Amino acid sequence: MRFTVLLLGVAALLCLGGGGRAAASTDFNFPAVFNFGDSNSDTGGRVAAGFEAIFPPYGSTFFGGPAGRFCDGRLIIDFLMEAIDMPLLNAYLDSLGTPSFRTGVNFAQAGCSITPAKPTSVSPFSFGLQIKQFFAFKDKVTKLLSKGDMYRKYIPQEDYFSEGLYMFDIGQNDLAGQFYSKTEDQVIASIPTILLEFENGLKKLYDQGARKFWIHNTGPLGCLPQNIALFGKDPSQLDELHCVAKHNRAAKLFNIQLHALCTKLRGEFAGASITYVDIHTIKYNLIANYSRYGFEHATQACCGYGGPPLNYDGNVPCGQTVSVNGKLVTAKGCSDTTEFVNWDGIHYTEAANFHIASQILTGKYSDPPFVDKMPFVLKPRF
Repeated sequence: MRFTVLLLGVAALLCLGGGGRAAASTDFNFPAVFNFGDSNSDTGGRVAAGFEAIFPPYGSTFFGGPAGRFCDGRLIIDFLMEAIDMPLLNAYLDSLGTPSFRTGVNFAQAGCSITPAKPTSVSPFSFGLQIKQFFAFKDKVTKLLSKGDMYRKYIPQEDYFSEGLYMFDIGQNDLAGQFYSKTEDQVIASIPTILLEFENGLKKLYDQGARKFWIHNTGPLGCLPQNIALFGKDPSQLDELHCVAKHNRAAKLFNIQLHALCTKLRGEFAGASITYVDIHTIKYNLIANYSRYGFEHATQACCGYGGPPLNYDGNVPCGQTVSVNGKLVTAKGCSDTTEFVNWDGIHYTEAANFHIASQILTGKYSDPPFVDKMPFVLKPRF
């Protein structure tokens, strides 16, 4: 499969409703984007923090090598930024290469959760800590702006914080991580607590002037090769797509409650727009109908070890060489990443991310929908 297949007919739309101003083509309303999330939208935060290094073939499809993303190329957020004709977001902790934060900043960290981190957590950068980083960033920007024009080309203007778009893609790790030690009922029972933490964070941002919120729900966790390998050994635990049923049930219940929260906050956040994006449906449809979209493998990792049907071994991470039973083995990338939906057992390929972004931009997977409000064509760079 090639991206030219996906490009056909991709006329995309993006408008946040709730009183958003009209615009034409790529003359877009948002001067800056502030993103909060986990590895689904981490553009280099975890690597910059020094928690983990990633190796080729990560980043090879587009960047020519590792670029801080847990993908062979671009993420969904990268394609969305390109679609609105804005630069790709730099990670908040990335200070190398004189990064510009004028049009926004990315606080997302791979492995993070909405709920506060624990000593055993993959990442200490929970949603609450990311918000604290945002406030520190905003305070620093305000002080720099008061010193004159020296830094203006590198940092947002003061009104960008009220006019900017606040994006969120987080919650997957809160659910997936619990399944290692808790029952399905226990995981489901924790959802209100998770979403209360999320609500409190959104309220803090709103109180500081945020008005435009763009919220992704969580994807079908049970369809990730990692979870199938660990929790799908018993065929009775799999659904019709051979995904782990309990993980997908939890994700659906989480999304129902997240959607309800978004509806509730629309009534409480005066002057704000809140767009809920149904990522789950897009990803599940992709996995269910992968061949229709030009893919050849739905739940087999492109970069992994072990071969079909999953090509995933948690002891042999993508791009690394380790000893297995006294023999050195390497998790290598596939020859054509565009044939695979999944990249490394946990994350999606650039080709899949492009498909997902193009579906988001149809507007029909959002509440409120934004079809026919702000048309432009998604023209990704290669």
